[in-house]
Amino acid sequence: MLWVCGVLAAPMAPLALGAQGGSDSAARAGQAGAAPRTDSTSASGLRPLTSGYDTTRTDSSVRYAAVMGIDEVVSATLRNSPAMAQASGAVRTGQSGERVAYGELLPSLTLNSGVFQSDQHTLELTTTTAGGTAIAYPAQSYSAGLAASYDVFTGGRRAADITAARANTRSADAGLIEQRYAVQLTARQAFYQVRRSRELVAVSLDRVATADRALQYADTRMRRGTATRADVLLARLNLTTAHQQLIAARDTFTTSVYGLGRLVGVDGAVGTRGNDSLPSATLALGDSALIDLAVHGSPGVRTADELARATNATVRSTQTQYVPDIRLTGGYNLANSSAAFGSIRPGWLIELGTSYPLFNGFQREDDVTRASATAHTARVVATDERRFARAEAERLLASVRFTRENVDESEEAVRVSQEDLRVVSVRYQNGVDTFLDLSTAQLAEAQAGVDLVSARYNYLIARATLEALVGRDL
Repeated sequence: MLWVCGVLAAPMAPLALGAQGGSDSAARAGQAGAAPRTDSTSASGLRPLTSGYDTTRTDSSVRYAAVMGIDEVVSATLRNSPAMAQASGAVRTGQSGERVAYGELLPSLTLNSGVFQSDQHTLELTTTTAGGTAIAYPAQSYSAGLAASYDVFTGGRRAADITAARANTRSADAGLIEQRYAVQLTARQAFYQVRRSRELVAVSLDRVATADRALQYADTRMRRGTATRADVLLARLNLTTAHQQLIAARDTFTTSVYGLGRLVGVDGAVGTRGNDSLPSATLALGDSALIDLAVHGSPGVRTADELARATNATVRSTQTQYVPDIRLTGGYNLANSSAAFGSIRPGWLIELGTSYPLFNGFQREDDVTRASATAHTARVVATDERRFARAEAERLLASVRFTRENVDESEEAVRVSQEDLRVVSVRYQNGVDTFLDLSTAQLAEAQAGVDLVSARYNYLIARATLEALVGRDL
């Protein structure tokens, strides 16, 4: 993604990016009070139209813990994103809920065992070998058993629970995909923001150099008696303003590189590298195909649709509370023959029964009402999500076209402002134009550079946002 702010008279050539944390001589030359750079300055004191802003100049106080390309930034952000961890956890939770729903088709098994000890004497008459009777006091009992129970009839609750669980899992899967593209968009925005703030530092450095040259022009003319003290004061004001803009740009740059470091999981500042050329204005799909994909296949739409299906199945599950369940229970217990009170008796146990609350304080009605309200909201949200996807796709398609056109216009504005500044500078040195004319031309040239950086950033963000909406690279 090309972030060079200058415009070429011929087609623009890519510029190599050096280490962003270097303290090269070009960066020092842009500091306050430094002499103007002569290696990229024409005889008239201006940068020639065939060169761009120096993209290797940054604040030397920044020390990078890592330098990454955009693909590395995206991968690292996905690995360290709390939102991705939460979305992955939702998928695991949905799969677990689906396993529980299928588990309702199987009988439940219970293993029980116990030892009973008591100091309560229980009267028990036993016959001795001599033909007499004796009184015994059993002190304990023990038992072990296995029981199984199965809901013979649930009124359709199990089928509804399975449907709801599967829909919840699909909704979580779609949500994970949606979150992945949202995190990718965040990573790209942070990457482009570093490039943008880095270019603004370069623009501010050139503005400082230009203002310093203008101050030198004003000083020279005042010594010759062809300029007034007001010209020098205005030149100093312009230089001070340029320094303030440079401070603000460096502050933004420092914030962006450390913000990118937090995003990718690095303790420190992270610089950027890679190809600076802008992507083509031609998209992989046509407008109608992109809009159709956004309306019917975008991650956000799929997530909303699956959530609506899940809530509808939940309504069906809560309605089964109005139908009694029939449960079959069976088991077998092993135990000693103890006369102790409360001891378990050995043998088989089979039970078929049902329970149905005739009135439970309107709890069933409340459950059904809440589930129905949630399902209605989910259906409305799904419908609105389609409308939003259509409107957003239309807006972003137009934004991609308009921002790309704005890049071209901004490049032309930079070229014109550079030429205008060159002409006005020569005219001022020859006493034809006033310093106010020169100051106005300087401000226009600096603003044109800032506008070009913003235009390129807006184009890249609009394109990345469209890709995140439809869920695919374009």
